[in-house]
Amino acid sequence: MFTRTEEIEEEVEAPVSNSAGLQLRQNYRYTVTVRRQITSFDDAMAAANGLKRGEQQILNLTGTDTATRQKIVDFMCGVNFAQEGTWEEIGDGIYLIVPSNAYVEVAPPTPRMNSLRN
Repeated sequence: MFTRTEEIEEEVEAPVSNSAGLQLRQNYRYTVTVRRQITSFDDAMAAANGLKRGEQQILNLTGTDTATRQKIVDFMCGVNFAQEGTWEEIGDGIYLIVPSNAYVEVAPPTPRMNSLRN
């Protein structure tokens, strides 16, 4: 027979009620920011500040001119390195930048993706 002699105290969040009187549990918030058209360095600064706040960033640099694109990539690589995050190029000129507290699993390419690259 198993018995336990110590008391266990568990801290439970108080439920939150909405306007209809339903009780909702408060959840942790995780933010993903999709930046579809980065055209200036100011947009890159907004992405860097978001990454510093712990927000995942998806950057689309396909519409950015070549010189500005390279400057933004270099800048964001530096910010990502300082934050010890993860950097993945998910398409031509499209990047996923994730803070260090998130895990990124990169699945192997599908046969269709392999044929597109050949």
